[in-house]
Amino acid sequence: MKKTYDFFDYLIKIGAYIAGFFILLTTVMIFFEIVSRAIFGLPTSWTTELSIYAIIGSCFLGSAYAVRTYSHITVDLVINNVNDFWKTILAYISNALGLVFSIIFMVYGFIHVFNTFSLGVTSASLLRIPMFLPELLLPLGGVLLVAAFVLQLIDGGVHEGGDQL
Repeated sequence: MKKTYDFFDYLIKIGAYIAGFFILLTTVMIFFEIVSRAIFGLPTSWTTELSIYAIIGSCFLGSAYAVRTYSHITVDLVINNVNDFWKTILAYISNALGLVFSIIFMVYGFIHVFNTFSLGVTSASLLRIPMFLPELLLPLGGVLLVAAFVLQLIDGGVHEGGDQL
């Protein structure tokens, strides 16, 4: 069980690294677009679309890491005003609801990607990117979120934000 736990924790960290890479890639693409347009007067046709895909991918692939490190924005008005027993109960409820949402998101995400792939949908831009490729980042992020919430339920308890794995 420990190896499975560590494996999913490792996958979540890989998702975070990929999300970070996507943010770096977006920065480089936008910088290239600015230089190309402002200095050379040659705007590109691909930077906006690929930057959007990279930003979306970074959000969905990085969200599981945010769950695992308690880095999501939280509303803790109730949590701060109840005893430790109720804090633990509320943490389990919150993680269970997050797990249910993540499962639904993952399943419907894969269904949508399969339909997009089956229909052969491509982007409307000049790149004509098969849309199942950028859309696949959403259910993959859902898989990581499911793993993150399962690990949170295994860990149990209430934690302060910002912990590093």
